[in-house]
Amino acid sequence: MQSIGERLEEARKRKGVTIREAAEATKIRGEYLNSFENNNFAINVPDIYVRGFLRSYCNFLKVNSEKVITDYNANLIGEAKAAKREHREFFGRMELQQTPLVNEETKPAGKIDDAKLTAETEEEEKPGFFDKIEKEVAIKVGIVAVIAVMLLLVIVWIFRTLTSGGIDDTVAQGQNETSLVPAEQSSTTSQPQPAAAATETIYLVAVGDVRVSVTERDSGRVLLDYFPMVAGQRQAVEKVGPVKIDYTAGENLRVEIDGKLFGTNKTGQNYSTIR
Repeated sequence: MQSIGERLEEARKRKGVTIREAAEATKIRGEYLNSFENNNFAINVPDIYVRGFLRSYCNFLKVNSEKVITDYNANLIGEAKAAKREHREFFGRMELQQTPLVNEETKPAGKIDDAKLTAETEEEEKPGFFDKIEKEVAIKVGIVAVIAVMLLLVIVWIFRTLTSGGIDDTVAQGQNETSLVPAEQSSTTSQPQPAAAATETIYLVAVGDVRVSVTERDSGRVLLDYFPMVAGQRQAVEKVGPVKIDYTAGENLRVEIDGKLFGTNKTGQNYSTIR
């Protein structure tokens, strides 16, 4: 079965592009893409960025991103198990090396009972019952710990989404209640917003490089998934109800609502909420 890196490299060559061309198209550093194709995912960035980069690269190469992310998760679990096993073996070797220094005794010269010595050696080499149980428990505890950490991350993300105190603007009243700050006035004449409109269109305007994700708060539907934008790009988003906007560089993003342009009033990786 092909590894993740082999699938990515094969898809890129089939598409007929170089690493440099792929990096320019996806806005991902070429050294990261090269590491992915060599099955090296330790690129000194948070895990959420590694997943985002992999997803964007797969979409660019027309590769099944969900399958790649699943294999990536399995690879992480395998590395965790290997690390625990190596840690246990290392301390086991230390214990074997130190035991003779503690128990060594000087025996007087005399006749050695070979049969007794052989029996004692074989008895020492037999694995103990508790050693077997301890090894099985350690493996199970490791698996449970990894699953627990993943569940905790999901719960924290859901709690943060439901209780976030980000940008919460009343668009119908034209108010800016929290972090959205008015930017330059759009040339488009503002039209009154119908009070009971089911669908509303907002525009994301980039003034620099930024990646944006937009999710409807009520339905959980993803409208944009880690979407790359460059300076001067304008992206329309049709939404129903409040949405959460995650971005990698808040200073490079503006939001146009009813012809008015608002800034995030935040820098770096952050998020905003719009009603």
